[in-house]
Amino acid sequence: MHYSFPFYDLPWRANGACLRPVPLTLAISLLGMSAAAVAQEVEQPDRFRFNAGIGHTWDSNYDRVPDDDPEQISTANAGVRINQELSRQRFTLSAGATRYEHDERDNFDTTTWGGGAAWKGTIGNAFKPHLSWSRRERLVDRAEFEDKDVVTEEETTGGLVITPGNNWSFPLTLRRLDQAHSNDSQEALDYTDEEASVGTRYTSARGSTIGLKVINGQREYPHQDRVRPEDIPESGDLDFDYTTVEFETNWVVSPKTQLESRLGMFDRDGEANDGTGGYALLEGRWAATYKTHVTTGFEYTEPAIGETSDSASEIQRFYLDLEWQATPKILLGTGYAWLHYEFDANPQRDARSERIHKFTPLTARYQATDTLELNLRTVWLDRSSPLDEREFDASIVSLGLDLTL
Repeated sequence: MHYSFPFYDLPWRANGACLRPVPLTLAISLLGMSAAAVAQEVEQPDRFRFNAGIGHTWDSNYDRVPDDDPEQISTANAGVRINQELSRQRFTLSAGATRYEHDERDNFDTTTWGGGAAWKGTIGNAFKPHLSWSRRERLVDRAEFEDKDVVTEEETTGGLVITPGNNWSFPLTLRRLDQAHSNDSQEALDYTDEEASVGTRYTSARGSTIGLKVINGQREYPHQDRVRPEDIPESGDLDFDYTTVEFETNWVVSPKTQLESRLGMFDRDGEANDGTGGYALLEGRWAATYKTHVTTGFEYTEPAIGETSDSASEIQRFYLDLEWQATPKILLGTGYAWLHYEFDANPQRDARSERIHKFTPLTARYQATDTLELNLRTVWLDRSSPLDEREFDASIVSLGLDLTL
């Protein structure tokens, strides 16, 4: 398993009042065994799977400062997953760990742990209950917070999907998320998020979907009376209630082309977090040939104050990724992402805008055998900011070896 760079890979994740970026390290530390993966139905899954990997990363500017400050990171990971189906009931257990060791900064060495348990059932033909729990640990990105910090997230989700059998389904879901920081200076950002949602979804014969969901929830920051990070307002209760209405579609244009969209509008009722806003995603996926695939999209989010250490008020992201199956065993890729951040003014800082350019010149995956895979990833980052201390560029190369049994 190779080391990854979390803050700049921003997959979508529903998080109550908004969709916020999810660090890619989260997925790595769980070896692909997050709660969503645990609960998702897979065709003919293996009953038992073991993963292990090693990796090494060369980072030209680990501290994300104007002058280069290099570091090398070695990683090792291992995990197991058990998947069993009994009488139309599927049960899944998973656990994994990743070890990070730094050449120059021993105080940043750490081990992250993760795991989960899930049940996905079927009652008759119309009722599909589900229940899952997961625990994830991820490293906070160096550009977001300069010291060592590991974020632990525990998520419990339960619900029922009603499927009358006429292409319609009606999901009912309860969810709780607890987030905690390991660094004492970040504990003011610990929070608990609880929500309930009800929705409806239509699936066409071709596989296209359209859905509408209404979410009601609340978020509480139990330690917000402690010293807050520099970018978080000193005063103002961070707790808030929220209502979100989300509309999403997945249009199968052709066997080679898919368009996905998501649009949400929320209303936050609190002191520091108060008012209306929204989020959006538009993504296109195109299999130009049987060997080449293109993914491009744009997303917009408005994270709540206190959701991250630097607490951007708006994030925009454009991305373009290309993949080429050069041979049956070799997959090559390249990509580019542009990110724009808006930071509101508060008593400790002026309003500002920052931009990040992320260029991925080459990714390569070599499937040596059915169980052994070699990975290469190269990244160049550049951030522009009106604050001189936040200007930086960095070159990153990662090499990893993964074993799956």
